[in-house]
Amino acid sequence: MKSPKKTLLSLATAVAMTVASGAALAAYPEKPIQVIVPWGAGGDSDLTTRIWADAVEKELGVPVVVVNKPGGGGVVGTSFVARAKADGYTLINAGLSNMLVTPNFTKTPYSFDSFEPVVKFTSVPLAVVVAKDSPYQDFDQFIKGANSKTLTQGSWGASSSGTIMANIIANQSGYNVKYVHAKGAAASMVSVVGGHIDSAVSFPPAFGPHVKADRARILVMDQKMDAFPGVPTFSDYGIKGSFGGWSGVFAPKGVPAEVVEKLNAATAKVMKDPEVLKAYENIGALVDYRYGPEWISDLKATYAIYTEEAARTSKK
Repeated sequence: MKSPKKTLLSLATAVAMTVASGAALAAYPEKPIQVIVPWGAGGDSDLTTRIWADAVEKELGVPVVVVNKPGGGGVVGTSFVARAKADGYTLINAGLSNMLVTPNFTKTPYSFDSFEPVVKFTSVPLAVVVAKDSPYQDFDQFIKGANSKTLTQGSWGASSSGTIMANIIANQSGYNVKYVHAKGAAASMVSVVGGHIDSAVSFPPAFGPHVKADRARILVMDQKMDAFPGVPTFSDYGIKGSFGGWSGVFAPKGVPAEVVEKLNAATAKVMKDPEVLKAYENIGALVDYRYGPEWISDLKATYAIYTEEAARTSKK
């Protein structure tokens, strides 16, 4: 049986440790936060993340630095963060491709369970885009062209979400293309407007500036957007399915819950800022702020769908 003196000493030690721990967590963040974008600069993931980072650093009081680490269809940068210390100072730009698709269709050193989902801030509809001077004025003409000769289409990796969704669209539409893989959607669009490839599957942050500058034309996209009026949707052509991406931030597994809560609290504030909302609108991204158990449950369900699809296609 412990003496009263020892009991009091143990209690005092426990209280001191609790206070110290609380103070350490309350101090987050004490230094710059690094957010890795596993794609090249200028693409949808890069732009949406930079808007978020610029906004939340004003709330957090420390620099939130976006670092591009492309390669391997997003695997290089994502793997880097999976190995990082789970302290909230190294985060990853998360999306459909690097978190849900690639781990199922390619052997990667990480999986969805390697990370803690923090927040989702935008959604982006996929589109098939050509150069302004392309001979294909609409999607019907593009389909006929692809059936008469080999057309090239830009994407960002053989097992990326872009290529997988493009394959589904092509299969349902009855055509084939030769894929030309780049480091990201932005790089593909440079090739399109430069006349190096016939088309690209892309997202609004990457193709929007080119369309607005009258350098590119959207043939068809996943859903209608006010920013691009008059563009038909995939469903208009009888194509079934949802074809879009999203952008958010994950942390390495094991990050303290208090860190996730602080990042979410900062995000909640900036997502009400008219300037932030306008910035997303300007690049063609749809604000889709989500976090918490329900969102994570949806992510796990979607991950399971891609797991099943990967198993099905591997048997062919």
